[in-house]
Amino acid sequence: MGVVSTLEGRCRKCYSCVRHCPAKAIKVENDQARIIPELCIACGHCVTVCSQKAKYFHREIDQVKGFLAGGQAVACLAPAFIAEFYPHALSLVSALKLMGFGEVHEVAFGASLVTGAYQELLASSGQRGFISSTCPAVINLVQKHYPDLLNRLAPVVSPMIATGRWIKNHHGRHPKVVFIGPCVAKKEEARDPNVTGAVDAVLTFRELRLMLAEYGLELAKIAPSRVDNPLPGMGQIYPLPGGLLKSAALSADILSNEIVGLSGKHACLEYLEGLKAGCYRPQFVDMLFCDGCIAGPLMETHLPHYTRQKVIADYWRQLGEEAVGQSTLPRAEFNLGRSFANHRLPRPVPTEQQVREVLQELDKLRPEDELNCGACGYNTCREKAVAVFQGLAENRMCLPYLVSQLEKSNRELVYLKDYNKNIVESIVEGIIVINRQGIITTFNDSRRQVTDRLAVEVVGRALFQAIPHLDVREVSQLLSRVLDQGQPTPLEGLRLRLLEKTLVVNIKGYPLRDEKIGVYGAVLIFEDITEKKKLEMQLIEASRLASIGRLAAGIAHEINNPLTLISGYAELLNKEMAQDAQKAGWAKVITEEVDRIAVIVRDLLNFARPRSQELATCNINEVVNHTLTLVANQLQKIEIDLEKFLVPDLPEVLVNPYELGQVFLNIILNACHAMPEGGSLRVSTRAVEYRRSQGVQVEFTDSGCGIKEEYIQQIFDPFFSTKELGEGTGLGLSVSYGIIKKYEGIIEVLTEYGKGSSFFVTLPATD
Repeated sequence: MGVVSTLEGRCRKCYSCVRHCPAKAIKVENDQARIIPELCIACGHCVTVCSQKAKYFHREIDQVKGFLAGGQAVACLAPAFIAEFYPHALSLVSALKLMGFGEVHEVAFGASLVTGAYQELLASSGQRGFISSTCPAVINLVQKHYPDLLNRLAPVVSPMIATGRWIKNHHGRHPKVVFIGPCVAKKEEARDPNVTGAVDAVLTFRELRLMLAEYGLELAKIAPSRVDNPLPGMGQIYPLPGGLLKSAALSADILSNEIVGLSGKHACLEYLEGLKAGCYRPQFVDMLFCDGCIAGPLMETHLPHYTRQKVIADYWRQLGEEAVGQSTLPRAEFNLGRSFANHRLPRPVPTEQQVREVLQELDKLRPEDELNCGACGYNTCREKAVAVFQGLAENRMCLPYLVSQLEKSNRELVYLKDYNKNIVESIVEGIIVINRQGIITTFNDSRRQVTDRLAVEVVGRALFQAIPHLDVREVSQLLSRVLDQGQPTPLEGLRLRLLEKTLVVNIKGYPLRDEKIGVYGAVLIFEDITEKKKLEMQLIEASRLASIGRLAAGIAHEINNPLTLISGYAELLNKEMAQDAQKAGWAKVITEEVDRIAVIVRDLLNFARPRSQELATCNINEVVNHTLTLVANQLQKIEIDLEKFLVPDLPEVLVNPYELGQVFLNIILNACHAMPEGGSLRVSTRAVEYRRSQGVQVEFTDSGCGIKEEYIQQIFDPFFSTKELGEGTGLGLSVSYGIIKKYEGIIEVLTEYGKGSSFFVTLPATD
């Protein structure tokens, strides 16, 4: 396992790590950017650029705590600690000892030892083109990606290894050396078999800060102290760009180019590529993969780069004569040399045809199609195609291709959205789609079967808030079966009050399913069956009336014959008993009751066989006014306030005016009976749409007692009456229904018991 890894699931496909990885050691697979340890140089760039914290380095805090518990831990501070913990850097020395470190050393001392080794190497070797080996990221880069240049690496250990060897050489009790610095690559260097044993653990400054917080140590409250090793001299400036050259008294002359100082990943990569091609061969190159160790990936300080340089330089000056000079350093009594190994990972090299095939999958058919935008993390499209061939990248990482595919998908989505919208809007039934929370997501009610609101007014709102006139109990039970049990569920004959009309609808509920999450919503389809129900009721009513009519006609004829005889004999008795007042009264009662029976028989005959009279076009307002004139005195007598709202210039209707007046009279008299102690009667006329043509409607609305719900279906039945016995024949509305039906019209009623009733008579207008 490498020192840098990926937290699965946190990667968000930004490819920032791929873009910044100088070794292209990141493989994108299943949308996750994973580190390839065999290619990773542990520079730490991916850790610093990942905003999602998907990249992390191996922490060694627990291991160090174990060393502290054993009482054998020795700390080695990288020279950059002066800038990292400024202005309390020397307080850190005291804090480390409070943690349990027996000694604290500066790696700058090891840097001074290494400086001498470089001076000897350059003085004694006739070889040119040496590359400094102080930076572990540079060493990893050469060993894994430029193994042909291994002989260019100076065979000298880094200051960290030199310090570790010096400590272990001077301690007889086997100390556990812990390096502390800003570099992730130092963790891998400590594991390197060629230098193993010098350093036992590596902490980054970030890890150290966590430990300081855990131990409750605040540097500002701790007194400063000196390190335990001899104070270094020029080794203190190693973390600065060109620090090695300065400490070794080597001059990086821009005119001679024999001694070169390079810092930063781009400069290092450029130089190695040139050296590989045989372009450069100066005597010595000091390479730091970061812009000096003071710019290491895990420097936590917010000091700007130039301030960090100044802090380091000021500290070196403050040491002054206390520092050990290069000539007076204790001679290293241990080996400062090292070797390197070829760690290149063999990778297949694609042919030109194979590269083209990868590019063609991204619609890159011509050179001008290769935008080389770098969004995928690779410098060129061809470089990325090679990575795809080698299994290090995925083709879909191409941003321009993804954008073009996204635009294509958006066009398809817009088309599908419009297509689905047209389908929904072309369906005559009302459609409501809701989610599991009961929020409306799709709505179509072009024929106003559910509500008078527009889609924009209801989408996004809760179902029962957007359509409050729904029966909450009934519809909630339907939704429970659909959403909770996933069962298609019908609801028949639901009555909805809409715009002063009562609609009868059937609702069918269907579950919306997803393979992963199951039922996530419901589709409600509303079918308006009001007209269908009316036609059914009219058919039933017509059939029933026809049967009753035949029965009534038979009964009327059977009663009429003996009734004529009774009436005749009653008249004779009346004449014969004129002198006897009592008997004459009895005969008069017989005559009156016979007359009442005759009226009933006449109504029965009218109901069974309405009289055929001539039809005429007439103005319905005139019929209304004539009828109201007939009842004006009665309305005034029982204190009923009359309101008229008659629309002028209405289309004419083809009826028998006498019969239509009889209908209006029956309705008005029923209204008077419903308001025995007075009230209000509103009569209004209007033009309406009727059966896809023009019609005329008369409305009679009273403030009477209303009709009980259980009676509504019976009010047009013959002999049905809510009046007291003997107060009516129960044929008025039945006869009226038959008359209006004969003229292809309808009578409707809206009523609320205790508040009043409204009767609507609608007739087709003449052409």
